[in-house]
Amino acid sequence: MRWDQVRKTRGNLTRVCAWLLGAIFLLTSCPLTALGQEALPEPPVRSRPESAPQAEMDSPAEEPDVVPKKRRFLGRLGPQPVTPEQREEAERLRKLAAKYGTDPTAIVGRLQLSSAYIDLPQGARAVDTVARVDVPFRRDFLLRVDAPFLKWSDPNRPGTTSAQGFSDLAVTAAWRAYNTPEYAVLVGVTSTMPTSAETGLGLGKYTVGPTIATARFLPQWESFLIGLFTQQVSAGGDPARMPVNRSRAIGQINSFWAERWWTIVQAVWLVDWERNAKTSMTLELEVGRSVVGRWGVFARPGVGIWGQEVPGAFDWNVEVGVRYMFPSF
Repeated sequence: MRWDQVRKTRGNLTRVCAWLLGAIFLLTSCPLTALGQEALPEPPVRSRPESAPQAEMDSPAEEPDVVPKKRRFLGRLGPQPVTPEQREEAERLRKLAAKYGTDPTAIVGRLQLSSAYIDLPQGARAVDTVARVDVPFRRDFLLRVDAPFLKWSDPNRPGTTSAQGFSDLAVTAAWRAYNTPEYAVLVGVTSTMPTSAETGLGLGKYTVGPTIATARFLPQWESFLIGLFTQQVSAGGDPARMPVNRSRAIGQINSFWAERWWTIVQAVWLVDWERNAKTSMTLELEVGRSVVGRWGVFARPGVGIWGQEVPGAFDWNVEVGVRYMFPSF
C-alpha cells in the first residue's frame, strides 16, 4: 500500500472517531427521560385459595408486592424530576445566567470584548483579543461571530519569532432544540475561515463541525452543570498547511452569589487527531460581576494540567473581559 493511501485511510479513521465522539456526547446530552423512566412490569397480585375464606378474614390482607420504578443509566443523564419549588428556583437562576451571559444555551444578544495573556511552553507567549457578537432571533436561533486579534512571540522559533494581526474569523449558527427551566440543549454548526493577516496567525484552512451545549439545573447546589462539545475538521484551504481535526469538550459548574456575582469552574479537554490523538487538559476559574444594567465584567485565570504542547493548551493564562447583554428580537 502506498504512503498516500495509508495517510488517507488514517485520516478517514480519525474523522470517524471524532464524529462518533460527537454522537456519543449528543446521545448523553439529549433528554432521555422517556427511555430512562420505562417501568418494569409489575407482578400480579397474589390471591389466596377460595377454599379458605375464614383464614382470609382472620388475618390482615397482604399488601401486593410493589416494584419501584428504576431509571436506567442513560435516563439519569437527561432531565430529572424536580419539585415545583426547585423548578421555580431553576427558572430564576436561568434568567440570571442569561442576563450575565454565562448560559451557553440561552438565546440572548451579546456584545463582548475579551483579552487573554497566554504563557506557552519554552518561553513563548501570546495575547489573544476577541470581539464577540451574538445575534438572537425568533427566540430559539442564534448567530455568533468571533473576530480575534492575535499577537505572539517565540524566541526559540527558527525564522520569524513574532507576529501580530487579525486571526481566523469564526461563525456559529445554533438552534435551541430543547428548553425547560431545569434542562436545555443547543445544537449548531461552527465554521472558521482563513482570514488571518499572516501565515503564523491562523490555521490556513476552512474548518466546519458540530457544536453542542447543554445546561442542567443542580438543585442541591443551586447551580448549573454545563457541557459543551465542538468538533473542528478542515474542509479546504491552503494545501500546504497541516489538516485540522480537533475535538474540544468542556465541563462547567456555574453558580451565583448575592444576585450580582457569578463563578464558573471549568475543565477543558482537547484532542488533536492529526497529532496522533494527543490530548490536553486545562482548568479555569471565572469570577464575574454585574456592574450596572446589562453590563458585566469578568476575570478568568487558568492553568494547564497536561499536554501543554497541544495547540489550544497553555502553561497558564489570565483572561479579562466586559460584555453587554440584550434580549432576543
